[in-house]
Amino acid sequence: MKDKDYRIAELNSQNDALDAIRKLEQQLTESYGSDVALIAYAADNEEDKE
Repeated sequence: MKDKDYRIAELNSQNDALDAIRKLEQQLTESYGSDVALIAYAADNEEDKE
């Protein structure tokens, strides 16, 4: 199995995804007792590498 390469996910126009991430960050911050920041990555496509 080949390891995948990842890049930061471009979610600027994905309002539902951003809202879900922010909500989960808030829930985790409350549970953890300290600020939590989530980072979204997306797998690079093989055709992008050629």
